[in-house]
Amino acid sequence: MERVRKLDKGSRFCGGLEAIASGRPRRDYRYQKVSAMKNLDAVKYMDQPTLEQFEEAVKQHQLVVIRGLGQTLSKNNTYSLDLLEKVVENRWIEVIRVASRYYQWDPKNRVPFARVPFAEFRDRITTETFEGPRVYLQDDINNFPALRKYYQEPVYLTGRQVRRTKLWVSGAGLVTPLHYDSVEVLHWMMAGSKRFVCFRPGLRGFYPHSIASTGPSFSQVNPDFPDLERFPHFRHTWPIEFTLKAGELLYIPAFYWHQVESLDSYNASINFLWLASKGKNLRYFPEFGRCLPFLIWQNQKIQRAKRKENNRASGALERGNTPG
Repeated sequence: MERVRKLDKGSRFCGGLEAIASGRPRRDYRYQKVSAMKNLDAVKYMDQPTLEQFEEAVKQHQLVVIRGLGQTLSKNNTYSLDLLEKVVENRWIEVIRVASRYYQWDPKNRVPFARVPFAEFRDRITTETFEGPRVYLQDDINNFPALRKYYQEPVYLTGRQVRRTKLWVSGAGLVTPLHYDSVEVLHWMMAGSKRFVCFRPGLRGFYPHSIASTGPSFSQVNPDFPDLERFPHFRHTWPIEFTLKAGELLYIPAFYWHQVESLDSYNASINFLWLASKGKNLRYFPEFGRCLPFLIWQNQKIQRAKRKENNRASGALERGNTPG
């Protein structure tokens, strides 16, 4: 079964009271009201769709929220910080440190990754203030493979060559910048919730950083508070806003723009990434072409993570233990 999302009177696009009730500043979407109403059918909600139904949505290149699979995927586990600490065992993890809750992309430098012990990350995320500095876990599952026994991969990955699986953990209010990925993404909300503001593929109106920068697929525009004097064509974009809740999966088609805000005090999710079809890459070739340098860099990171996991598994076997 499937349902189509409808905007209600409480939507931020309609100038509702949700933002005030949450303590967040009200976004001014008045410049996009007409465009927002054109997106009533932009998100398809599906209850436990079959693999064939999901494949059809992938072909249609449409945002899809999948419901009803939370307990199956989680194997009835609760993804608390306690569970993660048990899995990671205070190994060093890869995090992003940012100065405030709105993470601003630096076009001259790559992502500000840092490696810290898990205990330090836990202390930081549980003591963050809403507008203060943030720490954001973004690491490859290969770096803590023991987590795999605590979840089941979605059936929708059947027949796909998953290029990467990433774990994300964040506190309330963190906002990642508007960007698009050149790969297909299945985002599973394990704990907490996130607000997504998405836009259909295209370059005009989004003002991406230079192709020679470190973020050619990142927009210079903050869609919550756009500077329409600097970025006048952004007023013609069509926003799609919705909340992804714990247990739900979101299919984000390749080249869809998205900004993500973590809503709960603790949010954990996993991304499953696979390459888009050649047909999609040709259809969106301007977007795809801008990402080629990043894809090369990301592939190097994937290979390093796989070598690290293989070395860890080999070491465990040599000691007479099983990996993980």
